Amino acid sequence: GDVPNTTEISYENTYAEGVEVSTHDVACELSVNGASYGCEFTFELTSDPVSDWSAVQSWLGDIVKAAARTDGSSSEALAKAVDVAIATARSEAKPDANGETPEWASENLKLKTIRVSTPFYPELSVGKNGDATERLQRRLIELGFLEGEADGYYGPQTEAAVKALEGYVRELEQDLIDERPTPTPEPEVTPEPTEHPVVMLPFKYTLSLRPRGARAQEAEDTAAPAAEATQEPVVYAPVTRQDGVADGLLQAYIFSDAYRSARKDLSSGDSGDAVLRLQRRLTAEGCSTDAADGSYGSNTARAVRIFQRYNGLEQTGVADVETQSLLFSGDAKAPDNPMLASGASGANVERLQKRLYELGFSTIGADGEFGAGTKAGVEALQTYLRDREEAKLRAEEPGIAEDADLSDRLSTVVNGVADPILLDEFYSDEFPAVPEMLKDGSTGDDVERLQRRLYALDYFYDATDGAYGAQTAKAVADFQKRNKLAETGVANQTTMQLLFSGDARKALKPYEIRVSTEGQRVYAYAPDENEEYTRLVRTMKCSTGKNSTPTPKGTYKSTTGPGERWHYFKKFTCWAQYTYSIQGDILFHSVLYGSKGGAVTRSSVNNLGRKASHGCVRLSVEDAKWLFENCPKNTTVVVY
Repeated sequence: GDVPNTTEISYENTYAEGVEVSTHDVACELSVNGASYGCEFTFELTSDPVSDWSAVQSWLGDIVKAAARTDGSSSEALAKAVDVAIATARSEAKPDANGETPEWASENLKLKTIRVSTPFYPELSVGKNGDATERLQRRLIELGFLEGEADGYYGPQTEAAVKALEGYVRELEQDLIDERPTPTPEPEVTPEPTEHPVVMLPFKYTLSLRPRGARAQEAEDTAAPAAEATQEPVVYAPVTRQDGVADGLLQAYIFSDAYRSARKDLSSGDSGDAVLRLQRRLTAEGCSTDAADGSYGSNTARAVRIFQRYNGLEQTGVADVETQSLLFSGDAKAPDNPMLASGASGANVERLQKRLYELGFSTIGADGEFGAGTKAGVEALQTYLRDREEAKLRAEEPGIAEDADLSDRLSTVVNGVADPILLDEFYSDEFPAVPEMLKDGSTGDDVERLQRRLYALDYFYDATDGAYGAQTAKAVADFQKRNKLAETGVANQTTMQLLFSGDARKALKPYEIRVSTEGQRVYAYAPDENEEYTRLVRTMKCSTGKNSTPTPKGTYKSTTGPGERWHYFKKFTCWAQYTYSIQGDILFHSVLYGSKGGAVTRSSVNNLGRKASHGCVRLSVEDAKWLFENCPKNTTVVVY
């Protein structure tokens, strides 16, 4: 019933000698009661051309629709019903108020052929653009043969996808051939001739009719007669042509329940076109962001587990036939949280960044852009979860060797991609947001999380090494003081509940530094009672960059902090004291020295208050020392 069939009715129209006859084709496609029909009509004209073929097409559409509702059981029944309906409508046509007869009823317009196909799928190839092509593309995307969006344009990509589909159908045909039982011959008995199975391909009925009123000829069955049985061996081979043309039979097959979307199970180590289709579909369903390469590796297995999780299947990471059949169907369900990776942006990224920041996996704020910092935060989270997964596995199986590689048994992949399973776990109430109590001597991932969170809040500046030492304890005590907790330096539950939350207060820097390149002054502001930097506490004369080598303007924080006590400028063969980084090689520093520990150069002292440097900001020795000793790392510096 899914195989397209076509019925054609031809009319033998006769004309007087010398009459010029032209032809015109009209086609319509419609769906009635869930069945699709394609009706094509050829008309012969013997005089003036029809002025409005759209009116003729609309009339034919109404004829076909009415006939299909009652006689749409087959293409033959519908073709005959349309034939009768057209003849009836033309014979009963009446002139309108102006005495004009509809053009479709004119004697100068005669039917040459009626061709009805059902189910109807117009043959599609390069250049055949429109709704039918868009419908085909949507199905090709669903089946993993085409990437991107369905745009209704049958171009090279669609052609290549159809060729890939045709190649797959040929593989299915070969499977059927290979599954045929091979009879074991009996050498002493001459086998009787046997009939071979007949494959029913699309068929066509042709009814040739004489002019109206004449005796109709019997229908001519054009089906090819069955071949006579022969003792010659029959060679079976796939019959689908791999030409990039989507004919009606191919389309009917992929839209039918008979279509087999998978030939065999796929798992790690497999490769080829079947894996390529699987990967394309996993990406389209939001289970992967990797480019489809046809190689079934750990990321593909992870993507399969993601799909299985959200579609109620056992999470094996193996794309068995059941998994593939659901994946390549309209019933496939996408994950709740979309896959996020480098280059992504928007509210979902901002939500992830905020949680990574609050729970100690990232030190950057939330800006909605998935860049290198967010990727590093996701990798830190994945490493944390992977280590916990491995620790749990070792606890369950004490006999595992200490140096045993368990990577093949761990489901978490450290790749910087926030996949749906990872996000589900990260956003759940069960996620270990607050570690156990940590104190001097504690080590491990939770200490590293603690240090990273303290760093993000400007309390901790050492390396996040996972070792709870004196500097970590001091940072915890500073956090406790700032947040009105008991200053113990021990990260107890109360401290960490607040630390790993959106209510944690950042360290209040003692000063904010502002540099006026116009006024050649550096100003230090302290916070007021509202914790805003409005109280001017120190004004310092400076030398910023010359016009040819200006000090770059902007607001700097993540790059600022004390540097070297003495610094040698190799390019200029001079020294300076108390360097403090602004950004890169742009520094605050003292006036210049010809040698370390020697005398200052009078020119650099005399130039204070004027633009004189190569981009750095020079200060008096006293002012440079004050900045060096009183402004901790990540103090905000504004150059304007």
